[in-house]
Amino acid sequence: YTKVWIPDPDEVWRSAEIIKDYKEGDKSLHLKFEDDTIYEYPVDLKTNQLPFLRNPDILVGENDLTALSYLHEPAVLHNLKVRFLESNHIYTYCGIVLVAINPYEQLPIYEQDVIYAYSGQNMGDMDPHIFAVAEEAYKQMA
Repeated sequence: YTKVWIPDPDEVWRSAEIIKDYKEGDKSLHLKFEDDTIYEYPVDLKTNQLPFLRNPDILVGENDLTALSYLHEPAVLHNLKVRFLESNHIYTYCGIVLVAINPYEQLPIYEQDVIYAYSGQNMGDMDPHIFAVAEEAYKQMA
């Protein structure tokens, strides 16, 4: 019952669960999507390339992508989507790099009280934010 990511023309990546053990030489994987539809995913026997593994649910929404067990395109996109849509967080770390999603609207995350909150803090102590990166850069310059 391993969860995997399957390429999808509409959603880019779609989550599925393997419902039958894969044995080397099998021509397809037997999967079940989240809407309970069954699907046979063809496996290229020449390359034997299997789908990307999905991270455990406990890691979904992590504020640092490097904390994920599996760091690949579908895992990164899913984590950013969850953080943005469910938690309204536009910033996510990837190590020391700050990833930002443009929400196309003004957010109340740049006021003076937010600047003061990040002042003097270490970069990983609070949620990812451009002010945390600025504070870290200022500390390194000083």
